Amino acid sequence: MAACIAASVTTCRRSSCHAVAVECIFANGSQARRRRERINQSFQDRLVAELDHHRITDPLRATDYLNRVFIPKYAERFGVKPREPEPALRPVADGLDLRTMLCAKTTRQVANDNTLRYHGHRYELKLNVRSVCIAGTKVTVWRWFDGTVHIRYDRVGEIPHIRLQHQPKLRRTLAESAYDTFVVVQV
Repeated sequence: MAACIAASVTTCRRSSCHAVAVECIFANGSQARRRRERINQSFQDRLVAELDHHRITDPLRATDYLNRVFIPKYAERFGVKPREPEPALRPVADGLDLRTMLCAKTTRQVANDNTLRYHGHRYELKLNVRSVCIAGTKVTVWRWFDGTVHIRYDRVGEIPHIRLQHQPKLRRTLAESAYDTFVVVQV
């Protein structure tokens, strides 16, 4: 299974395509670059002008206009009928979950208390009694396109977890007596 752990977006796309047996063909030539810039500029110029003409300012109405009016009109004007009416898409192979292939993947190290940090949140791993101890090991964190976070360890598979709520920060204060070295207080 291909994993794009701590890699650039291009590498992630390549490894994801490789995992589902899709060949990547990048249009890096000067002609392709001009064509891409030309179509992007036409989209930007026309779409902005039409949204302004119809006095559409909020994202929901703009999305509705884009899907209902702009794209069908653009497709009617510039669309080309396919040579073969049958779709060229292959069916997804049995047992292949595209959510696990086409997601953001990264590694994190599990702390001694079976927690890890990911995007500013702490997650507590809920291991069963028979699971191996994974404190100090590295796990793979998957963030699917729907925003859900999944944690996987190779020996165990997917690990159930919960996102912990904000924990109070501890700070040190001055000692109240001559015998105290410091006092920990919850903030």
